[in-house]
Amino acid sequence: MHKKLGSVLMGAFLLAPFAASAVTVAELQAQAQALLAQVAALQAQYGGNTAGNVTYGTGNASLCPQLGRSVYRGISGPDVLRLQKFLAGDPGIYPEAILSGYFGVNTERAVQRWQTKYHIIAAGPGYGVAGPRTAAAMAILCSTGSYNGVSGPATQKPVSGFISVSPISGEAPLTVNVTATVNTANSCTGAIYTLEYGDGSAPQQIPVSARNCEQLNQTYPHVYQYGGTYQVRLSAGTHSTTATVTVSGAPKPPPPVYTSGLPSETFSASPNSGPAPLTVTFTGTVNSNDAGFCLGGCASALDFGDGTMASVDLPATVGGWLNYTATHIYKQSGGYKATLYQGGAGSAQPKVGSVTIIVDTGTNPATYTYSAPVISTSTSNALALSVEFDLPSACTGYLLSWGDGSTDAVQNDSGTSGCTQARAVKTLSHTYAAGGNYTVTLRRGPTLARVDAVPVALIAPASAYIYSSPTPSASATAPLTVNLEFDLPSSCTGYRLSWGDGPADSMQNDGGTGCAQTPVVKTLAHTYAATGTYTMVLKRGPTLTRKDDVSLTIYQ
Repeated sequence: MHKKLGSVLMGAFLLAPFAASAVTVAELQAQAQALLAQVAALQAQYGGNTAGNVTYGTGNASLCPQLGRSVYRGISGPDVLRLQKFLAGDPGIYPEAILSGYFGVNTERAVQRWQTKYHIIAAGPGYGVAGPRTAAAMAILCSTGSYNGVSGPATQKPVSGFISVSPISGEAPLTVNVTATVNTANSCTGAIYTLEYGDGSAPQQIPVSARNCEQLNQTYPHVYQYGGTYQVRLSAGTHSTTATVTVSGAPKPPPPVYTSGLPSETFSASPNSGPAPLTVTFTGTVNSNDAGFCLGGCASALDFGDGTMASVDLPATVGGWLNYTATHIYKQSGGYKATLYQGGAGSAQPKVGSVTIIVDTGTNPATYTYSAPVISTSTSNALALSVEFDLPSACTGYLLSWGDGSTDAVQNDSGTSGCTQARAVKTLSHTYAAGGNYTVTLRRGPTLARVDAVPVALIAPASAYIYSSPTPSASATAPLTVNLEFDLPSSCTGYRLSWGDGPADSMQNDGGTGCAQTPVVKTLAHTYAATGTYTMVLKRGPTLTRKDDVSLTIYQ
């Protein structure tokens, strides 16, 4: 009987006019009265209610607006709020879903969309006004699920869930586990549940995606840092459930007194990368404006990011500040985010700062692959060269022999605990006294087992040679044989010596680099037959550019 009546009513509603522009006010009033009569008949058919109130179907009665008056733009009240909730049940009608209780422009547009969708009115008087006719149509939609052949939005099951908390009491800081079970109604439409801990920390959002029709169960740990009584609340829409947690201990301290002009709080780390085990030193400044400050001295939490924490002491008085240092060893490779909080650790707690620490696997001297040393000569000095070579770490041992009899360059090995086990590059330099052929020998490793021998040939250009002054014999009586000693860049470097008494000069033409480029010392002799003062003139070099004058006196 009920189904037959519904079909008859639906058929009748399909005949209702859609274009209102050709309908008079009197006709609209008559249609509204007819709709109200139909609603009354449906009420009687389904059990009814008291006269004078619009009632709604049993399928989802909580969403029906129950309007007792015409509402329009500028009106406010609980009936407007009920209308907004009803319209928000269809996102295509009221996508803004603003539930303010005030009938504004968004609510008006939503009413117009609803009237158009269900063929109530599309323009003219009453368009955007929730009057008797619209209210009656809404009541029929709630009762039958459709109006004028248009089905209403699918009825959504209510959100529901519950929580369990363990433990529910204890000393601060108290860690509790909150287990939230949501979507116990097995709704497939999706929802967002909110879990609040009651201590001012950030709430936890628990989303349930659409088409997930199963209930979900998730446990969330939370730490209550201070004493007090807290209400844990799980809510979604109008649904909510709570549990009480009692924490003994000192209550949360009042916010610190702000002091201007204090050094800013800082947080830094050095080094922030390297091989394991990596020792990192954290430094910075904290002051009494820190959120964790308390008179007498409190501490802030330093989270190293690897599951371990430390405390950083805060100043004990208002207006104070402290420099701090903390050291931590990262033993495993990976990336870590170290954070210094203001007070206790937590996602809602303000932070002084964060740094990222990168720890890699490092090097092993026993398996390290050495590169050959690289030898470079100087562009400014032909007798100077540098040797560049790598080591498994900066404290790996080495011995470098230059091959000219000079002191070796040595570093004793310090093992793997003496420094960071990361590849290091050394560059050592040396200047040879003379040109020639040398062998540079480099030994490396904990036992100097890696050996590289590199031959080098150095040619000292005469132009770069630094000459010494010639040395004559002492003055004496005639006749006197004088020896003049002087040096040359090589045995084939040119020279010319004038003795100053007229005989032919002693000379050697320059032979270039045709001989070993090794300095030599020459000694030439000359006999002066007569007394007097003589000036010996010595010229040396490829172009005889080096000139030395030597004065000598011969006595009677």
